[in-house]
Amino acid sequence: MIIIMEFQKEISPEDKVDLKNKFCYAISSFGSFTIFTVFLSSVIIYYREILLLPSIYILWAFTFYAILNAINGVFFGWISDRTRTSQGRRIPYLKFFAPFLAISFIFIWISPSKGEIGVFGVFIWLLFSMILFDIFYNATNLAYISLGQELSMDNRERANIQAFVMVFGIFSTMISLILPLIILENMGRKGFIYFTIVLAVIQLITMLITAFTVKERLEFSHIQEPLGIIDSFKHTIKSKSFLIVVFINFCILFIQAVLFGNIFFYIFYVFTEYNPTLIIIIIGCLILSGLFFGTFYTLKINASKGLKPALFNSLLFVGVGLILIGVLPGIISLTGFFVFGFGLFGVMALINTAFGAVADEDEVKYGTRREAAIFGINSFITKPAQSIAGIFIAFILLVFQYQEPINGVQQSQSDFTILGFRLAMGIIPGFIVLGSALIFKLYPLHGNYLAEVKATMYQMHEEKREKYKALKLAK
Repeated sequence: MIIIMEFQKEISPEDKVDLKNKFCYAISSFGSFTIFTVFLSSVIIYYREILLLPSIYILWAFTFYAILNAINGVFFGWISDRTRTSQGRRIPYLKFFAPFLAISFIFIWISPSKGEIGVFGVFIWLLFSMILFDIFYNATNLAYISLGQELSMDNRERANIQAFVMVFGIFSTMISLILPLIILENMGRKGFIYFTIVLAVIQLITMLITAFTVKERLEFSHIQEPLGIIDSFKHTIKSKSFLIVVFINFCILFIQAVLFGNIFFYIFYVFTEYNPTLIIIIIGCLILSGLFFGTFYTLKINASKGLKPALFNSLLFVGVGLILIGVLPGIISLTGFFVFGFGLFGVMALINTAFGAVADEDEVKYGTRREAAIFGINSFITKPAQSIAGIFIAFILLVFQYQEPINGVQQSQSDFTILGFRLAMGIIPGFIVLGSALIFKLYPLHGNYLAEVKATMYQMHEEKREKYKALKLAK
């Protein structure tokens, strides 16, 4: 019990991350999260409303995309954990793949029109551009999030790092929600393509800042022996802690993709009597205000009661907020975005911390740290969430009789179609999140058991540091 109390009070020097490193690590999330959320929020409406690709082709594109890219996460996670260089096993992937990620993002938006290559040509362009983007996003993102969990083994410090990440995430979310619509409405397709080029350059610069300033803990890559890909997969999916967190993350990623993919349909057609830009600004302000208060609340709960209560409460707020968005009438329904925002920090930031605790438990069991493999297998399992979200949105458009634009002119929608947008934007996602909160109650890494895992892990790390020092002296 003495060990447990000391663990709860002290953060070791090795696990304390200074302000500079927190900032330099977090800044990469601004560029990568911005391009990813712009992709989620804009790709469907861009190809449907601008390039006039029929909904059924978008549905098939996301279906094939899910099948072909399911193994990317497992492969890059396993390779990253096995990498041994003088710079570590995460940083090299950020340096090498960052330019390819930027180029592949631009490639999505420069598809020729139907008149130039036909409907099937636009479909093929969408499919292969998404696949390329996903490959390079996986290669960099798995290295990035694994690096974040290895900077500190303390859950409180990990949460503080994620708070910095979330600050940049706020700005990237606002950019993703507000600017694409404004640019498409006022500058057209050409202006939007220039906008995506600017975002790609920002992504490249911010990722390279992280790659050239943050230093890895080399004892994890140079001392331990990595598991084979089959053993790595088997050990991971046998973990109760992992399976619970990956289920929660699947739900979160599905909801995230549904919300971003449906937001512009929701704004354009549910609030036809209001200026779309005004609605976006109101939504942004409500989310930001909720996020501001919710971040302090969540960090306080995480520090005083632990990760499990903090994430559970956040899931409840997000679920209730989404249901309010779907069921409240008219402009009043937007108040649900404040409740949604209140829980947003915990849902978006603490899920990686929960995976970090899974990696801690896994290291105690098998003797090696393999965050990237765990995040990669998580990606393998959750990869279909984004594609299923695309299929779900396309399904809603078809079933609820969405009237497609004629000659680029938006058509009025029936009450039945508006109901479909409300279901997709709030009610269905809300109940999914509340269901995931109930599942998370089974998460075992909490209280005395978590403290015992951490105590054993710290002892193992001390031994690894001593071995790494001896290895350097021998060279």
